[in-house]
Amino acid sequence: MGIRGMKRLGALLVTGVMVSAPAWASVGPAPGERREPPQAAFDACKGKSEGAAVEIVTPNGGTIKATCKTFKGQLAAVPEGAPPPPPQN
Repeated sequence: MGIRGMKRLGALLVTGVMVSAPAWASVGPAPGERREPPQAAFDACKGKSEGAAVEIVTPNGGTIKATCKTFKGQLAAVPEGAPPPPPQN
């Protein structure tokens, strides 16, 4: 591959990154939209009652103190200091 081919390949790669970057940035919840709790939050509250204090083990081995609260009919651990849920419409 000559210099021209290398330049074209480079331009193609740069263009591909520039086009795909906004698409990756849009992955996730919209501003103000809340995501579902992770499975670990539900697992931490199995067999517990609402208001029970629990700890969630993080992937890096740390722990987060949380409280079991009802989320869509199931108990899920909500970390201390988490923002309140949005009003139900």
